[in-house]
Amino acid sequence: MSSETPPAPESRSLSRNIWKGIKWALLVLVLYFVWQQGAKLYREQGEALSGMEINSLWLLLSGICYILAWLPSVWFWRQLLLSSGEPVSIGPVARAYYCGHLGKYIPGKVTVLLIRATLLKDFGVRVSVAALTAAYETLAVMGVGLVVFLSLIPVVLNAEQIQQWPAWVQSVQARPWLVPGLFLIAVFVSLPLLSRLLNLFAKKFTKSEVDESEAGPPAAFSLKLLYLGVLMFLASWILHGLCLGMTLASINGTGLQWQEWPRWTAAVSAAYALGFLAIFAPAGLGVREGLISMILAGSALIGPVNAVVAALLIRIVSFASEILAAFVLYYSFGKSAQDQDDSVQADADSQSIDSQ
Repeated sequence: MSSETPPAPESRSLSRNIWKGIKWALLVLVLYFVWQQGAKLYREQGEALSGMEINSLWLLLSGICYILAWLPSVWFWRQLLLSSGEPVSIGPVARAYYCGHLGKYIPGKVTVLLIRATLLKDFGVRVSVAALTAAYETLAVMGVGLVVFLSLIPVVLNAEQIQQWPAWVQSVQARPWLVPGLFLIAVFVSLPLLSRLLNLFAKKFTKSEVDESEAGPPAAFSLKLLYLGVLMFLASWILHGLCLGMTLASINGTGLQWQEWPRWTAAVSAAYALGFLAIFAPAGLGVREGLISMILAGSALIGPVNAVVAALLIRIVSFASEILAAFVLYYSFGKSAQDQDDSVQADADSQSIDSQ
Protein backbone atom coordinates (compact mmCIF):
# COMPACT_ATOMS: atom_id res chain seq x y z
CA MET A 1 0.00 0.00 0.00
CA SER A 2 1.13 3.53 -0.70
CA SER A 3 2.36 5.54 2.26
CA GLU A 4 1.22 8.82 0.73
CA THR A 5 -1.51 10.68 2.55
CA PRO A 6 -4.15 12.82 0.83
CA PRO A 7 -3.77 16.60 1.12
CA ALA A 8 -5.29 18.15 4.20
CA PRO A 9 -8.63 20.00 3.75
CA GLU A 10 -6.91 23.24 4.72
CA SER A 11 -4.32 22.76 1.96
CA ARG A 12 -6.97 22.06 -0.68
CA SER A 13 -8.96 25.09 0.46
CA LEU A 14 -5.86 27.30 0.25
CA SER A 15 -5.08 26.02 -3.24
CA ARG A 16 -8.63 26.72 -4.42
CA ASN A 17 -8.52 30.23 -2.99
CA ILE A 18 -5.18 30.94 -4.64
CA TRP A 19 -6.49 29.66 -7.99
CA LYS A 20 -9.63 31.78 -7.66
CA GLY A 21 -7.47 34.81 -6.93
CA ILE A 22 -5.35 34.15 -10.01
CA LYS A 23 -8.44 33.78 -12.23
CA TRP A 24 -9.97 37.03 -10.96
CA ALA A 25 -6.66 38.85 -11.39
CA LEU A 26 -6.35 37.63 -14.98
CA LEU A 27 -9.94 38.64 -15.71
CA VAL A 28 -9.38 42.14 -14.31
CA LEU A 29 -6.18 42.44 -16.34
CA VAL A 30 -7.92 41.44 -19.58
CA LEU A 31 -10.85 43.79 -18.96
CA TYR A 32 -8.47 46.63 -18.14
CA PHE A 33 -6.57 46.06 -21.39
CA VAL A 34 -9.80 45.99 -23.41
CA TRP A 35 -11.03 49.12 -21.64
CA GLN A 36 -7.76 50.94 -22.38
CA GLN A 37 -7.98 50.01 -26.06
CA GLY A 38 -11.60 51.13 -26.21
CA ALA A 39 -10.83 54.43 -24.51
CA LYS A 40 -7.94 55.05 -26.91
CA LEU A 41 -10.18 54.34 -29.88
CA TYR A 42 -12.86 56.68 -28.56
CA ARG A 43 -10.32 59.50 -28.15
CA GLU A 44 -9.09 59.01 -31.70
CA GLN A 45 -12.40 58.20 -33.41
CA GLY A 46 -14.96 59.84 -31.12
CA GLU A 47 -16.61 61.76 -33.95
CA ALA A 48 -17.06 58.66 -36.11
CA LEU A 49 -18.51 56.73 -33.15
CA SER A 50 -20.97 59.45 -32.23
CA GLY A 51 -22.31 59.58 -35.79
CA MET A 52 -22.72 55.85 -36.13
CA GLU A 53 -26.16 54.43 -37.02
CA ILE A 54 -27.34 50.92 -36.14
CA ASN A 55 -29.91 49.03 -38.21
CA SER A 56 -31.97 46.93 -35.78
CA LEU A 57 -33.32 44.64 -38.54
CA TRP A 58 -29.84 43.31 -39.26
CA LEU A 59 -29.33 42.72 -35.53
CA LEU A 60 -32.58 40.76 -35.41
CA LEU A 61 -31.46 38.60 -38.33
CA SER A 62 -28.11 38.13 -36.62
CA GLY A 63 -29.85 36.90 -33.47
CA ILE A 64 -31.91 34.38 -35.44
CA CYS A 65 -28.78 33.16 -37.21
CA TYR A 66 -27.00 32.83 -33.85
CA ILE A 67 -29.73 30.56 -32.47
CA LEU A 68 -29.73 28.43 -35.62
CA ALA A 69 -25.94 28.12 -35.54
CA TRP A 70 -26.12 26.03 -32.35
CA LEU A 71 -28.61 23.50 -33.72
CA PRO A 72 -25.83 21.16 -34.98
CA SER A 73 -24.58 20.99 -31.39
CA VAL A 74 -28.07 20.13 -30.14
CA TRP A 75 -28.32 17.36 -32.74
CA PHE A 76 -24.87 16.00 -31.88
CA TRP A 77 -25.52 16.01 -28.14
CA ARG A 78 -28.79 14.15 -28.60
CA GLN A 79 -27.07 11.52 -30.73
CA LEU A 80 -24.51 11.04 -27.98
CA LEU A 81 -27.33 10.56 -25.47
CA LEU A 82 -29.15 8.09 -27.73
CA SER A 83 -26.00 6.05 -28.29
CA SER A 84 -25.56 5.99 -24.50
CA GLY A 85 -28.96 4.35 -24.03
CA GLU A 86 -30.83 7.50 -23.01
CA PRO A 87 -34.03 7.82 -25.11
CA VAL A 88 -34.88 11.51 -24.96
CA SER A 89 -36.63 13.64 -27.58
CA ILE A 90 -35.11 16.65 -29.29
CA GLY A 91 -37.24 19.24 -27.43
CA PRO A 92 -35.88 18.57 -23.92
CA VAL A 93 -32.34 18.34 -25.30
CA ALA A 94 -32.66 21.73 -27.00
CA ARG A 95 -34.19 23.14 -23.81
CA ALA A 96 -31.29 21.92 -21.68
CA TYR A 97 -28.69 23.00 -24.24
CA TYR A 98 -29.82 26.59 -24.69
CA CYS A 99 -30.54 27.08 -20.98
CA GLY A 100 -27.05 25.78 -20.29
CA HIS A 101 -25.60 28.65 -22.32
CA LEU A 102 -26.47 31.01 -19.48
CA GLY A 103 -24.19 29.07 -17.14
CA LYS A 104 -21.08 30.28 -18.96
CA TYR A 105 -21.58 33.73 -17.47
CA ILE A 106 -20.70 32.26 -14.07
CA PRO A 107 -16.92 31.95 -13.49
CA GLY A 108 -15.70 28.45 -14.32
CA LYS A 109 -16.85 26.17 -17.11
CA VAL A 110 -18.64 23.36 -15.26
CA THR A 111 -21.80 25.36 -14.52
CA VAL A 112 -22.90 24.89 -18.13
CA LEU A 113 -22.64 21.12 -17.76
CA LEU A 114 -24.45 21.10 -14.43
CA ILE A 115 -27.39 23.09 -15.80
CA ARG A 116 -27.73 20.85 -18.84
CA ALA A 117 -27.42 17.64 -16.83
CA THR A 118 -29.88 18.82 -14.18
CA LEU A 119 -32.53 19.81 -16.71
CA LEU A 120 -32.32 16.42 -18.43
CA LYS A 121 -32.53 14.57 -15.13
CA ASP A 122 -36.27 15.32 -15.02
CA PHE A 123 -36.59 13.39 -18.29
CA GLY A 124 -35.00 10.27 -16.87
CA VAL A 125 -31.48 10.89 -18.20
CA ARG A 126 -28.70 9.90 -15.83
CA VAL A 127 -26.76 12.92 -14.59
CA SER A 128 -23.42 11.23 -15.23
CA VAL A 129 -24.33 10.47 -18.86
CA ALA A 130 -25.79 13.93 -19.49
CA ALA A 131 -22.71 15.66 -18.05
CA LEU A 132 -20.22 13.44 -19.87
CA THR A 133 -21.93 13.77 -23.25
CA ALA A 134 -22.34 17.54 -22.77
CA ALA A 135 -18.62 17.84 -22.04
CA TYR A 136 -17.79 15.71 -25.09
CA GLU A 137 -19.94 17.92 -27.33
CA THR A 138 -18.40 21.11 -25.93
CA LEU A 139 -14.84 19.91 -26.42
CA ALA A 140 -15.66 18.69 -29.94
CA VAL A 141 -17.30 21.89 -31.18
CA MET A 142 -14.61 24.11 -29.65
CA GLY A 143 -11.89 21.89 -31.07
CA VAL A 144 -13.38 22.21 -34.55
CA GLY A 145 -13.65 25.96 -34.01
CA LEU A 146 -9.95 26.17 -33.18
CA VAL A 147 -9.07 24.20 -36.33
CA VAL A 148 -11.31 26.47 -38.42
CA PHE A 149 -9.52 29.55 -37.08
CA LEU A 150 -6.04 28.14 -37.68
CA SER A 151 -6.95 27.04 -41.20
CA LEU A 152 -8.30 30.49 -42.09
CA ILE A 153 -5.30 32.49 -40.90
CA PRO A 154 -3.73 32.70 -44.40
CA VAL A 155 -7.06 33.88 -45.80
CA VAL A 156 -7.50 36.81 -43.41
CA LEU A 157 -3.93 38.14 -43.43
CA ASN A 158 -3.60 41.31 -45.49
CA ALA A 159 -0.78 42.18 -47.90
CA GLU A 160 1.11 44.38 -45.42
CA GLN A 161 1.16 41.64 -42.82
CA ILE A 162 2.25 39.01 -45.35
CA GLN A 163 5.25 41.08 -46.46
CA GLN A 164 6.72 40.75 -42.96
CA TRP A 165 6.54 36.93 -43.06
CA PRO A 166 9.05 34.49 -44.63
CA ALA A 167 8.90 33.82 -48.38
CA TRP A 168 7.40 30.35 -47.98
CA VAL A 169 4.51 31.83 -46.00
CA GLN A 170 3.90 34.33 -48.79
CA SER A 171 3.76 31.49 -51.33
CA VAL A 172 1.23 29.66 -49.17
CA GLN A 173 -0.87 32.81 -48.86
CA ALA A 174 -0.99 33.00 -52.64
CA ARG A 175 -3.03 29.76 -52.45
CA PRO A 176 -5.44 30.78 -49.67
CA TRP A 177 -7.45 27.56 -49.64
CA LEU A 178 -4.42 25.26 -49.46
CA VAL A 179 -4.03 25.51 -45.69
CA PRO A 180 -7.75 25.02 -44.90
CA GLY A 181 -7.78 21.96 -47.13
CA LEU A 182 -4.71 20.47 -45.47
CA PHE A 183 -6.13 21.15 -42.02
CA LEU A 184 -9.40 19.41 -42.85
CA ILE A 185 -7.59 16.40 -44.28
CA ALA A 186 -5.40 16.20 -41.17
CA VAL A 187 -8.45 16.41 -38.89
CA PHE A 188 -10.33 13.63 -40.63
CA VAL A 189 -7.25 11.38 -40.75
CA SER A 190 -6.55 11.92 -37.04
CA LEU A 191 -10.14 11.54 -35.84
CA PRO A 192 -9.65 8.02 -34.40
CA LEU A 193 -6.95 9.38 -32.08
CA LEU A 194 -8.90 12.56 -31.40
CA SER A 195 -11.94 10.47 -30.49
CA ARG A 196 -9.97 8.71 -27.75
CA LEU A 197 -8.62 12.02 -26.46
CA LEU A 198 -12.10 13.55 -26.39
CA ASN A 199 -13.44 10.61 -24.41
CA LEU A 200 -10.57 10.96 -21.93
CA PHE A 201 -10.88 14.73 -21.56
CA ALA A 202 -14.65 14.59 -21.24
CA LYS A 203 -14.37 12.10 -18.37
CA LYS A 204 -11.76 14.23 -16.62
CA PHE A 205 -13.84 17.36 -17.20
CA THR A 206 -16.87 15.89 -15.44
CA LYS A 207 -15.23 13.53 -12.91
CA SER A 208 -15.84 15.68 -9.84
CA GLU A 209 -19.20 17.05 -10.97
CA VAL A 210 -21.37 13.94 -11.34
CA ASP A 211 -22.84 11.37 -9.04
CA GLU A 212 -20.34 8.51 -9.02
CA SER A 213 -22.97 6.17 -7.58
CA GLU A 214 -24.67 6.03 -10.97
CA ALA A 215 -23.89 3.41 -13.54
CA GLY A 216 -20.99 4.61 -15.62
CA PRO A 217 -21.46 6.02 -19.13
CA PRO A 218 -20.12 4.11 -22.13
CA ALA A 219 -16.35 3.98 -22.44
CA ALA A 220 -16.35 5.50 -25.94
CA PHE A 221 -18.66 7.03 -28.51
CA SER A 222 -19.12 6.12 -32.14
CA LEU A 223 -16.33 7.24 -34.46
CA LYS A 224 -18.90 7.54 -37.25
CA LEU A 225 -20.85 9.97 -35.12
CA LEU A 226 -17.74 12.06 -34.53
CA TYR A 227 -17.12 12.27 -38.30
CA LEU A 228 -20.68 13.47 -38.82
CA GLY A 229 -20.31 15.86 -35.91
CA VAL A 230 -17.24 17.49 -37.43
CA LEU A 231 -19.17 18.14 -40.66
CA MET A 232 -22.08 19.57 -38.68
CA PHE A 233 -19.75 21.78 -36.63
CA LEU A 234 -18.14 23.16 -39.78
CA ALA A 235 -21.60 24.30 -40.88
CA SER A 236 -22.15 25.69 -37.39
CA TRP A 237 -19.04 27.88 -37.50
CA ILE A 238 -19.91 29.10 -40.99
CA LEU A 239 -23.29 30.22 -39.63
CA HIS A 240 -21.60 31.91 -36.68
CA GLY A 241 -19.48 33.78 -39.19
CA LEU A 242 -22.61 34.89 -41.04
CA CYS A 243 -24.06 36.03 -37.71
CA LEU A 244 -21.07 38.35 -37.24
CA GLY A 245 -21.38 39.53 -40.84
CA MET A 246 -25.01 40.50 -40.23
CA THR A 247 -23.94 42.40 -37.15
CA LEU A 248 -21.41 44.31 -39.23
CA ALA A 249 -24.10 44.96 -41.84
CA SER A 250 -26.13 46.78 -39.18
CA ILE A 251 -23.46 49.47 -38.86
CA ASN A 252 -23.83 52.56 -41.01
CA GLY A 253 -25.80 50.71 -43.68
CA THR A 254 -22.72 48.91 -45.02
CA GLY A 255 -24.69 45.78 -45.96
CA LEU A 256 -23.28 42.29 -46.26
CA GLN A 257 -19.78 42.24 -47.73
CA TRP A 258 -19.70 38.58 -48.76
CA GLN A 259 -16.01 38.56 -49.61
CA GLU A 260 -15.31 39.03 -45.90
CA TRP A 261 -17.15 35.84 -44.86
CA PRO A 262 -13.87 33.91 -44.22
CA ARG A 263 -12.74 36.75 -41.93
CA TRP A 264 -16.06 36.74 -40.06
CA THR A 265 -15.76 32.99 -39.55
CA ALA A 266 -12.12 33.22 -38.46
CA ALA A 267 -12.98 35.96 -35.97
CA VAL A 268 -15.86 34.16 -34.24
CA SER A 269 -14.17 30.74 -34.23
CA ALA A 270 -11.05 32.24 -32.65
CA ALA A 271 -13.11 34.23 -30.17
CA TYR A 272 -15.21 31.30 -28.97
CA ALA A 273 -12.49 28.62 -28.99
CA LEU A 274 -9.79 30.71 -27.33
CA GLY A 275 -12.36 32.37 -25.07
CA PHE A 276 -13.37 28.88 -23.94
CA LEU A 277 -9.75 28.09 -23.10
CA ALA A 278 -9.56 31.29 -21.02
CA ILE A 279 -11.15 29.67 -17.98
CA PHE A 280 -10.67 32.83 -15.91
CA ALA A 281 -13.12 34.79 -18.10
CA PRO A 282 -16.87 34.08 -17.78
CA ALA A 283 -18.18 33.51 -21.33
CA GLY A 284 -14.77 34.64 -22.60
CA LEU A 285 -15.55 38.18 -21.43
CA GLY A 286 -12.96 40.58 -22.80
CA VAL A 287 -11.07 37.84 -24.64
CA ARG A 288 -13.81 37.38 -27.23
CA GLU A 289 -14.23 41.08 -27.85
CA GLY A 290 -10.49 41.64 -28.15
CA LEU A 291 -9.99 38.82 -30.66
CA ILE A 292 -12.98 39.74 -32.81
CA SER A 293 -12.04 43.42 -33.02
CA MET A 294 -8.38 42.59 -33.75
CA ILE A 295 -9.17 40.16 -36.59
CA LEU A 296 -11.87 42.35 -38.14
CA ALA A 297 -9.70 45.48 -37.95
CA GLY A 298 -7.23 43.84 -40.34
CA SER A 299 -9.68 44.41 -43.18
CA ALA A 300 -9.63 47.74 -45.01
CA LEU A 301 -13.35 47.28 -45.74
CA ILE A 302 -14.19 47.09 -42.02
CA GLY A 303 -11.66 49.24 -40.18
CA PRO A 304 -10.91 49.53 -36.45
CA VAL A 305 -14.02 51.54 -35.50
CA ASN A 306 -16.54 49.16 -37.05
CA ALA A 307 -14.52 46.21 -35.73
CA VAL A 308 -14.80 47.33 -32.10
CA VAL A 309 -18.48 48.25 -32.39
CA ALA A 310 -19.26 44.91 -34.05
CA ALA A 311 -17.42 43.04 -31.29
CA LEU A 312 -19.57 44.75 -28.66
CA LEU A 313 -22.79 44.34 -30.65
CA ILE A 314 -22.26 40.61 -31.24
CA ARG A 315 -21.91 40.15 -27.49
CA ILE A 316 -25.25 41.91 -26.95
CA VAL A 317 -26.90 39.96 -29.77
CA SER A 318 -25.65 36.59 -28.50
CA PHE A 319 -26.63 37.30 -24.90
CA ALA A 320 -30.12 38.49 -25.82
CA SER A 321 -30.61 35.51 -28.15
CA GLU A 322 -29.52 33.06 -25.46
CA ILE A 323 -31.93 34.53 -22.93
CA LEU A 324 -34.83 34.49 -25.39
CA ALA A 325 -34.13 30.93 -26.58
CA ALA A 326 -33.71 29.68 -23.01
CA PHE A 327 -36.95 31.34 -21.88
CA VAL A 328 -39.04 30.01 -24.76
CA LEU A 329 -37.65 26.48 -24.65
CA TYR A 330 -37.73 26.20 -20.86
CA TYR A 331 -41.48 26.78 -20.73
CA SER A 332 -42.23 24.98 -23.99
CA PHE A 333 -40.70 21.64 -23.02
CA GLY A 334 -41.19 21.53 -19.28
CA LYS A 335 -42.89 18.14 -19.05
CA SER A 336 -41.13 15.38 -17.16
CA ALA A 337 -40.11 12.08 -18.67
CA GLN A 338 -43.09 10.33 -17.13
CA ASP A 339 -45.43 12.53 -19.16
CA GLN A 340 -43.81 11.81 -22.49
CA ASP A 341 -45.45 9.49 -24.98
CA ASP A 342 -44.08 6.00 -25.55
CA SER A 343 -43.29 7.05 -29.11
CA VAL A 344 -40.14 8.79 -27.85
CA GLN A 345 -38.50 5.41 -27.30
CA ALA A 346 -39.39 4.22 -30.80
CA ASP A 347 -38.17 7.49 -32.28
CA ALA A 348 -34.90 7.23 -30.40
CA ASP A 349 -34.35 3.67 -31.59
CA SER A 350 -34.87 4.67 -35.20
CA GLN A 351 -32.58 7.72 -35.07
CA SER A 352 -29.74 6.44 -32.95
CA ILE A 353 -26.41 6.09 -34.75
CA ASP A 354 -24.83 2.76 -33.90
CA SER A 355 -21.12 2.35 -33.30
CA GLN A 356 -19.18 1.12 -36.27
